[in-house]
Amino acid sequence: MASCGSGAPAPDAPQQAFEGREVPMAAAKTFRVVERDGYRVVDLKASVISWGGNAVGEEQFQRLVLVPRGEAVPALTGELEGATLIRTPVMRIASNTGYHEAMTKVLGINDRLVAVGGVKSYDDGLRARVRSGEVRQIGYGWHSPPELDALIAAEPDVLLMSMGDMKNVGAKPRIEALGIPVVPIFVDNEPDYMGRVDYVRLIGMLTGKEAEADAFVAMVARNVEALKKAAASQPTRSVISAWYGGGDRWNPTIRNADAKLLRDANGKNPFEEPDDPRKDSFNRISTEALIARGTEANCWILRDSHSAPFSDLTTLRRFKAYREGCLFASDGMQKPEADAFDLYEMAVIRPDLVLGDLVRMLHPALRDQPFRYIRPDTQVPR
Repeated sequence: MASCGSGAPAPDAPQQAFEGREVPMAAAKTFRVVERDGYRVVDLKASVISWGGNAVGEEQFQRLVLVPRGEAVPALTGELEGATLIRTPVMRIASNTGYHEAMTKVLGINDRLVAVGGVKSYDDGLRARVRSGEVRQIGYGWHSPPELDALIAAEPDVLLMSMGDMKNVGAKPRIEALGIPVVPIFVDNEPDYMGRVDYVRLIGMLTGKEAEADAFVAMVARNVEALKKAAASQPTRSVISAWYGGGDRWNPTIRNADAKLLRDANGKNPFEEPDDPRKDSFNRISTEALIARGTEANCWILRDSHSAPFSDLTTLRRFKAYREGCLFASDGMQKPEADAFDLYEMAVIRPDLVLGDLVRMLHPALRDQPFRYIRPDTQVPR
């Protein structure tokens, strides 16, 4: 391996804050970067959240030591005992989630990807490389832990690993024991959508693309502020984002980053609750509960590309958003022939584009551009 890890972290690896000059992050809460004596220490910490539920297992913690190639390596003792050593810039990257690919794309380093989850990449060029076998397939993190034979064959410097469930957590020490440094990516745990964008800066530090990463994050932040200002100039309108889960179950956005997007679009979400990093952004509720709190919403995002269809007109007619034609779907920017959806890739680190759709949805006077990810629904029965 071009980079090397220290092996599985010690069970009692220190988790106290590491002292040094902190590299400020505007919004990230799940990682912290400190500079000291020619190297950097990155602490990542978050819980694994069950889908639509709560934190499971113990909180996960990882300490990384980023040392430029050719520089002396600090002793991995004391505060650094059990930490993972990574030589930077990394040149061979493995990834188990689509939005990692979006991060490498905006930094211009997709050519460094040697392994990804599979053939569902939204980027045509990358998908072609995967199908040809040039880039290995290790499996997507939401299905299972990485496939070890393919991962080893790819010879990555690092594995960018989303920890979708406890199976991935259990696989992490085995991967590290093989000499492959693991960088946990806790994007879904960020309570602020701009915290997700800050992960581009972390990838920039790993890959020697800091200037590009800083410029990207600054651009997104400028766009977000302009959209928030425009939305604030309009009357507040109520909105629900609740997609049908089959049976008598709906999944409304309630908290964290997704709820903040609705709020920053000057939308009032009747289901909103306080943010909680130990809970998912949505909970399952019944049709009765959806009716009790959602019927007077001005607009309704009622499905994405994978939602179950809902065709009960008697129920739909009870909702103001249905009667007045403000029904939207999160199904833009997709390539069905490739089973590829940019909503789960680039949109994760381009909240400005998603926020733009929400602003235009809620405030017709601001519809100066086409919809991108969230667009008027065309499938609900009339």
